[in-house]
Amino acid sequence: MMSDNDNNDPFDDYPSDDGLWDDLPVNEQSDQQADAYDSVDGDDDSAYEPESGEEDLDDAELAAAIAGVSAYVAKPPIGRVSTASRITDDMLGESTDLGDNTRAGRARERQARRKNVPMAARLSGNTRGTVRAPRALPSIDLSGIRLPSSGRSLLVLGGALVLVVLVVVILGRIRNNPVEARPNAIWLGPEWTTEPTTPDQISNLAARMRQAQIGTVYAWVSFLQPNDTWSGTGNLGRVAEFVTAFHAEYPEANLYAWLSIPVADEALGISYRLGSLNVRQQVAEYARRMVTELEFDGVFLNAQPVANNDDNFLALLRDVRQMVGTETRLSLGVPPDWTPSASGVPVSTLFAPNTQWERGYKQNVALLVNEMVVMAFNSGLNTPLDYEQWMAHQATTFIAALSDIGEGTELVIGVPSYDAEPPQHDPYVENVLSGVDGVLQGLADVGPANAGFLRGLALYGEWTTTDDEWQAFVDAWVTR
Repeated sequence: MMSDNDNNDPFDDYPSDDGLWDDLPVNEQSDQQADAYDSVDGDDDSAYEPESGEEDLDDAELAAAIAGVSAYVAKPPIGRVSTASRITDDMLGESTDLGDNTRAGRARERQARRKNVPMAARLSGNTRGTVRAPRALPSIDLSGIRLPSSGRSLLVLGGALVLVVLVVVILGRIRNNPVEARPNAIWLGPEWTTEPTTPDQISNLAARMRQAQIGTVYAWVSFLQPNDTWSGTGNLGRVAEFVTAFHAEYPEANLYAWLSIPVADEALGISYRLGSLNVRQQVAEYARRMVTELEFDGVFLNAQPVANNDDNFLALLRDVRQMVGTETRLSLGVPPDWTPSASGVPVSTLFAPNTQWERGYKQNVALLVNEMVVMAFNSGLNTPLDYEQWMAHQATTFIAALSDIGEGTELVIGVPSYDAEPPQHDPYVENVLSGVDGVLQGLADVGPANAGFLRGLALYGEWTTTDDEWQAFVDAWVTR
């Protein structure tokens, strides 16, 4: 099992190099979501071309920019959470002997090591999230029908016709009013997808998700290794079993295959690789397999770090979209504005100034996906109030970007529920409650007219979320 300081950790620190993330001119964007698919059909690709006079970075410049991003941008929290070392091992395709440990035993060990987050005093009670009542079936009043007593055949025929009409009406109602997934989301680790689970465990998981109005799941599958092959391919049979079992228990949920793509990593010898057509095709083909072979509802891509105005990243998204088709849902983890240039927003000294995607690039990305998930944690801030203000900025800036291009791409914001990882993540500063409070502040800032662009919040992640944190999420967000 890996330790916190294992040199083989694939998401180790990046060197610092200030000034490489300065803003570039903002692109003008397409007004229609459908324009994003022009390149899929071989049509005009101008929506992704830089405007005249805009700086177009080549691969070498992109690599330099990425090398200048702090380690805390590049290294996903799941690879850095000390209590999730088992998950890290699975992600890398390494074997770890669990002996006779059970899921409950691991959970007790994790919770015993958890740093106390002072949220209990702010919990408002034992309220639970509401579950929408099923839509009533249409009724047909037969009380006025009168048939002659001798017309038995007519009665049988009439009954059959009524039954046919009833079935047609019900099927039409179901087709025209599909069950909508609950608005919130969560990340699941490989202990669910690659280890044996019981029906009761999946049933309990689904019940807890329904309580928290969680209808979208990013379930771990694989990691693109330094040799450009996928880890854990021997576990895909087990993953498929989980997909089948989860769909049976919670059919109205959206289940995404979580694929992680380190874009560059000096410690692993991974040079910037999004410029490689072979790498992009590897990702696109594997994404296709997740949907066609394993029967996931969609794909969640987490590629990082991605520099502002990286056209190769847009090319990757177009390649994936072309491979999975326009009907498959594509979700994308995106970086927050680490050090926003907006006045009054607290920033950490861990990151270079203006480490953020400009609005135009956010929009270009949004036009290619169904859902953007802002990974709004690891801020490096020192107080809950600073984090709340920083989180409010994430809500307002991403809502503003999406509102400019209209409906079509859903926005989800991630909130942390994992253990301490100094200096970038202190659970006293960054936690479920401070994250929710910040988002609520941002929604108040944008007003009711634009608040609807935020679909929901996502808990990162299930493997370290305690009972208190589940309850805090329900009380502070779901039943607010």
